[in-house]
Amino acid sequence: MSDRQLPTTQHAVLIREFGEPDVMKYQDGVAIPDLTDNQVLIKVAYAGINPVDYKTRQGKGWGADAIQKNKFAKDEPAILGFDVAGTVVKTNSNKFALGDNVAALSFDGSCYAEYVAVDGDLLAEVPQAVTLEQAGALPCIGQTALQFVEFADIKNAEHVVINAPAGGVGHLAIQFLMKKVTSDNIKVTVICSPEKYAKLDDLIDKSKLAGWIDYTKDEDFPDLQADVLMDLVGDDAGVRALSVLKSGGRVKVLPTIWVDKLKDAGSDKDLSVDGYAVQPNGQDMATVLQDIAAGKLTLQIQQTYPLSEVVAAHRELEKGDTFGKIVLKVAQ
Repeated sequence: MSDRQLPTTQHAVLIREFGEPDVMKYQDGVAIPDLTDNQVLIKVAYAGINPVDYKTRQGKGWGADAIQKNKFAKDEPAILGFDVAGTVVKTNSNKFALGDNVAALSFDGSCYAEYVAVDGDLLAEVPQAVTLEQAGALPCIGQTALQFVEFADIKNAEHVVINAPAGGVGHLAIQFLMKKVTSDNIKVTVICSPEKYAKLDDLIDKSKLAGWIDYTKDEDFPDLQADVLMDLVGDDAGVRALSVLKSGGRVKVLPTIWVDKLKDAGSDKDLSVDGYAVQPNGQDMATVLQDIAAGKLTLQIQQTYPLSEVVAAHRELEKGDTFGKIVLKVAQ
């Protein structure tokens, strides 16, 4: 598609202030971004949504800080969204050609739109065996799950406990962990509700789990003398889960805002507590896309909403009980 065929404006979801879901406004007449060096213009097919999106919209965390500084302080609106899959329509990168189907995790945001400019180094080509809907759901959770399991640095025969194993990141991380049950002889215990435990049948062979803790029961968690807690929840749920660990155990937590709270709560057990933030890159994007294509990884999409219904999509995600991922379909 030549520049002459590209429209000059688009539909996008804008925010002009932080707050509840209805601060997001779907509108037309929004300028299509210009490309800088090494960037690629993508005609967006699908944009995944993640908890970081609604936290940013609420005014929390690094995403909100960046919007405040780069947009609101200049009296400009912002466009949310870090996950994208779509088709290259213009390129300043020698890695990608017009018509390529690509996906990326981009911390510049702006994916809740018909067109987005993304650095070519963050992109990976979408294999033919993977749909653009799958590719749009995958960037943040796929790269985070892959990197988080590596970050946990799990040794041979260690016992790992993971909470929220059926959420966005969790339902992929649990699959990576179960591969280590076979390859590295580790033990894995999950913390989740009975409903989510039932749904794990779609993802893993539960007979290979070391155990399951039902957090909905009003009782103390067992002292498993576990080596590692992979905490995907934080806050009070993370604190409650510390009792499964042995003294000197390791806690790996997403998001990083809970590190201090967990350190304080676990000080009597001499726990090491480290937070992790995903590092977007095209290589990890390609790896998880290939895993989906090869059937080594199962991606769960709970629901897909049109971009115009982004407010309802955020409300659904904020309930905190999704199995897998919620995705926005951008009108084609």
